[in-house]
Amino acid sequence: MRRLGRYEQPLGIDSDDHEIWYRRGEALANLKRNEEALVCFDKAIKLAPKNQAAWTFRGVVLIHLKRYEEALTSCDKALEIAPEDKEAWMFRGAALHGLGRYKQAYASYDKALGIKKTSLWQRLIEKVGNW
Repeated sequence: MRRLGRYEQPLGIDSDDHEIWYRRGEALANLKRNEEALVCFDKAIKLAPKNQAAWTFRGVVLIHLKRYEEALTSCDKALEIAPEDKEAWMFRGAALHGLGRYKQAYASYDKALGIKKTSLWQRLIEKVGNW
């Protein structure tokens, strides 16, 4: 089994470096140790609530744990902080897909890809305007 390197070291109950908690969570998630990773992301978020990356990665871990509603909440929180974050939109789509909310999932995937939806009427007006 791969090791966590410097993140394997005990952090101690009083560690208040959110970046270390985030990096440890990231390493654990990459090793598929999702429950442990979730604890680390929760700690990172508690220390730095505006850490958009921690919210997004927390959502990813929750998707792997099939806890889709919580994953959706985490991705939405990440998007409150960084509304144009493509990864958060992508994983939001994955959470919605897991919940069976396919139409909303595809809308999130489109947002992640930068695809803008325009209505039929809007497209027709644009075409008429170009004559």
